[in-house]
Amino acid sequence: MSDVATRLTAALTTRYRLERELGAGGMATVYLAHDLKHERDVAIKVLHPDLGAALGGERFLTEIRTTARLQHPHILPLLDSGEADGLLYYVMPFVTGETLRARLERERQLPIDDAVLIAREVADALGYAHVLGVIHRDIKPENILLQNGHALVADFGIALAVQSAGGARMTQTGLSLGTPQYMSPEQAMGERTIDARSDIYALGAVTYEMLIGEAPFTGPSVQAIVARVMSEEPRGLSVQRRAIPANVDDAVLRALEKLPADRFNSAAEFAGLLVTRNTTSVRATGATIAARSNRRAIVIASAVAVVALGAAAWGWLRPQPARDVVRYRITIDSLPAVHDWTGELAISPDGSAIVHTGGANGALLIRRRDELSFTPLVGTENAYGPCFSPDGSQVAYYSSNKIMAAALAGGPPMVLADSVASTESCSWGRDGKLYRLFREGGLLSVGRADAKAGAPLERVSTIDTAAGELMHALPEALPDGQSILFQVQYIDGKRAIALGDIASRKHVVLTPGTRARYVHGDLLLYTTTDGKLWVVSLDAAARAIRGTPKLVTDRIPTTMVGPVDFAVSETGTIVYAVDDASERRELMWVSRTGVRAPLDSTWKGAFVSPSLSPDGLRVAVTMRVGTNSDVWVKRVAGGDATKFSFQNKTNEAPAWTPDGRFISYISGASGSAAVGDVWRQPADGTAGGVRVLHADRPLSEHTWSLSGEWLIVRTTTPTAGSGDILAARPAMDTTVTPIVATARTEYTPTMSPDGKWMAYVSNETGRLEVYVVPFPITGSAKWPISTSGGIAPRWSREGGEIFYLDLQSNMMAAQVTTSPSFALQGSRVLFATSDFVMTAVSRRNWDVSPDDQRFLMVQRASGSTSGQIVVVEHWLDELKAKPTP
Repeated sequence: MSDVATRLTAALTTRYRLERELGAGGMATVYLAHDLKHERDVAIKVLHPDLGAALGGERFLTEIRTTARLQHPHILPLLDSGEADGLLYYVMPFVTGETLRARLERERQLPIDDAVLIAREVADALGYAHVLGVIHRDIKPENILLQNGHALVADFGIALAVQSAGGARMTQTGLSLGTPQYMSPEQAMGERTIDARSDIYALGAVTYEMLIGEAPFTGPSVQAIVARVMSEEPRGLSVQRRAIPANVDDAVLRALEKLPADRFNSAAEFAGLLVTRNTTSVRATGATIAARSNRRAIVIASAVAVVALGAAAWGWLRPQPARDVVRYRITIDSLPAVHDWTGELAISPDGSAIVHTGGANGALLIRRRDELSFTPLVGTENAYGPCFSPDGSQVAYYSSNKIMAAALAGGPPMVLADSVASTESCSWGRDGKLYRLFREGGLLSVGRADAKAGAPLERVSTIDTAAGELMHALPEALPDGQSILFQVQYIDGKRAIALGDIASRKHVVLTPGTRARYVHGDLLLYTTTDGKLWVVSLDAAARAIRGTPKLVTDRIPTTMVGPVDFAVSETGTIVYAVDDASERRELMWVSRTGVRAPLDSTWKGAFVSPSLSPDGLRVAVTMRVGTNSDVWVKRVAGGDATKFSFQNKTNEAPAWTPDGRFISYISGASGSAAVGDVWRQPADGTAGGVRVLHADRPLSEHTWSLSGEWLIVRTTTPTAGSGDILAARPAMDTTVTPIVATARTEYTPTMSPDGKWMAYVSNETGRLEVYVVPFPITGSAKWPISTSGGIAPRWSREGGEIFYLDLQSNMMAAQVTTSPSFALQGSRVLFATSDFVMTAVSRRNWDVSPDDQRFLMVQRASGSTSGQIVVVEHWLDELKAKPTP
């Protein structure tokens, strides 16, 4: 072990364990180490001792801290820095891939698409840093890491930190900042003022090398290289490699201009030209200028150009042979939970990667085209509703009241939006905006904001309350940046697909449906409540669909908000779920310590909202078949289940009266949302159902007071909040009375056994939390129960605990006293619930036994094929061969 390694090991022994040396360069030596506190591998860079001594630790560490604020999916983050036994070091994540230099040494020239992708991702990282005033100063293949096909820029700002800290003392070390092959002319000349355009030059030189196989200027010495940088023009790329498109040639040569003023103003402009196909060159090369001095050469060149243009036109315009349509299924092993209100499936724009929710601890799972199975995307715990960024390098998702973004290349996720009130899905538009729910005055419409933390949210759709619209959800941004698709939910439970104009916030309803996706080529892919997937021509400018919809498949599983699990790439690959998860659930007993036992392993179905009788001998549960649902009753000790409800298409959310004599349920004629009717009938089935409450509003939950006098319901309304808790005495009241009705959302009322207290959920703080209030409501007294998020509360049968789920998918038990006054004594975790089925925030999908020792929960049945996804590649080719009518 070297002297440096020995000193570093001794100095950092309580924090890091050095494993081995990874490499050494002009400024530092890199070691693989293990972070003892966080149990992870890291890379520690240690400045050479003479350099560190020349710089001085305090100034260097002060400067390097400014780079720690850089958080971007294509920037390798700075995790730690410090001084140990006189050695200056900084810590970064350990990347398991390779450097761009290693790949160039192996391949010399990269495929054009690969080189362009790497250049665009590095440009994205540079553009982000430049906005924050940080210039890299040392872009070179050694500082670009490749992981899973994507780029990470390392050592961001380190050169600046060295220069700023060292000043004139830099000459003492003999170290030159920057690498001559990639240094801009102004940097090579030692100018003190270096701006973003110097980084753009360096990236142009790196891109040149990726495409041609060597840097634009090489030589036997630093002086020779610098002389060529200052005096020569780089040779055109396309004359050395004919397959390079003209726009790529133009972009690289413009980035390599001698004068900063002649280069791109931003890294984004450089990246944009790399992917913009031009018909004519925007930059005259030296060869072109020379040719202009010879008229004959011009004539010949023109003739050649005409022939070439004709050949190119034939290549573009001639009929292309249709590619074979490829269909196959992918099975995801051991999916734990079903999240039915955001969608679980996304595909990258180029179709090369599929993301699905449901990994360990709720992490996102990713499967790339060249891989055999799904693997967890590190750091994405408790993820819902994934969607890809326009360039496919990141996945946005909801987690713990935030919208996050994780880079496919690795690295810690970034926060895009915080204080998100409840679980929701989003769409990442080409305009760089995130489209998601906008909450105002109790209404839920569609909003958009820049994809960065803290960006203000702007409403882009307006709810038409006169037409009976309740909310807008599941947005899908169109590429034009002017239009947005979304679901309209109506008061009567119906759903439709609308196309909105962002500028005017107005929309038109296109067709009944639940979720829509835009397909390149002006097509609309959408589902209907019966689980069918359709495609139809879309005229976005006219805000209308054309022709007759064509059935794609009828196998999409139906969830609480309709069938939502399908996606389509820009290249025409579609993916959709075809599992039978909703039909293959079972009821499972779970002890307070997490030990499980099936209620009846032979009884399986689309179970929702189980409810145990007060004596614990029977269970009532909703079972869904397609778009219909009914309440079934079964004895806990065994025996056959009996269908209990016969009123309408939708009979859901059973609740027992406190004396156990009756079962009530919410009943309606449409879809999965009932319309304000609570029915009740004898639990022994000796008589039919009787309607006991009609509220003229959609209902999702209800419960009874201890005396059986009060019926408490949770409803939604477009004018008085997006979710209110109301109460009525069916024997004497003709209307319901609001008891918790605010501009925010309330969920899941549950009564204490003595009937004096009510627990419920509200997002009034911007996060879902559990609260307790007296019942009936008197004054403004209110006690918070959860402290870091909570949903689905249930008061214990004994009365001294309130059970609820936290936002990390744990069953919690809050110890409370109710006499002489209410007080919270403390809370603790009982067991993890991430592998149980939670169908919606507004439905408690579990119940507790009379002795409070066991929980009855819904679990995906063993042997279920719930993880099956159908992939159809070249689906657009099939559509073109068989045009939509």
